[in-house]
Amino acid sequence: MFADLERERVANGARLIGGRAIRGAVTLADDPCPPSELEAMMRRAARALGLRLPKDLHVAFRPMADAYFRTHARQGSLRVAINDAFERAPRGALEGLAEVVVERSTGKGSGRRVGAAFWEWVRSPEVVDLMEGNYVARQRSFVAGARGAVWDLTELFDEMNKGMFGGRLPRPVLAWTAKPLTYRWGWYSDMVRPHGVLVLNRLLDDAAVPRRVLEATMYHEMLHMVLPPEHVDGRRIVHTRAFNDEDRKFPGHAELREEYKKVLARYAKALKAARAVRRKLRR
Repeated sequence: MFADLERERVANGARLIGGRAIRGAVTLADDPCPPSELEAMMRRAARALGLRLPKDLHVAFRPMADAYFRTHARQGSLRVAINDAFERAPRGALEGLAEVVVERSTGKGSGRRVGAAFWEWVRSPEVVDLMEGNYVARQRSFVAGARGAVWDLTELFDEMNKGMFGGRLPRPVLAWTAKPLTYRWGWYSDMVRPHGVLVLNRLLDDAAVPRRVLEATMYHEMLHMVLPPEHVDGRRIVHTRAFNDEDRKFPGHAELREEYKKVLARYAKALKAARAVRRKLRR
């Protein structure tokens, strides 16, 4: 199955750069786009899509490690932060980005795919280079190095690769999160070439965590290496139906949620104990 998926990704003359299918290079514009111009693009996009934006709309370019943009709606206002890597995007690509932001911020689909010009541009080699450089320089979320206090990610990756993927996957950069996280167990990003970076939550680097939990988490993130995201109505869908179907095939998948709860419970208990110690020290 996975070999078929790889062939599908490079069909129709596309070539792979940084894990993305590239159909042609698009250069950066000479002059940066003023935020006010992008705001006007968003309002035009909203009218064209039959959607409404609040009157109080603020758009700004901000340094980001990997996100394309972030939105924050509150009390009739909308704040949109755009990755500063896009400040010199061609105006056509920015028009596409405006469509994507409008769809995402309103939470309503127009019934058609939007932002085609943006999605094509953001996969161009020049932009991939720019985004990768920013990601490496700005990220503070993980520390490269596969060897943890208890578990070795290289060993886990190689075993999962051999057992579940026929040994076909190239080994990415392997890393643990810089600090324990309570909201995600890992991630894979193709922002670092040639084979991306795969990160697991440092909370899992614990002798009390069963090996099968790390194996299942590693398998989940490795699936992202072979099952690309889909773009539907301006949304980048990472956990597609095909992805979830494959993810559920891992032995013991149904018990994972309870195992993750146990990990969080141990962490909460450790934090509580640490706070109690600090209170005693302050007395």
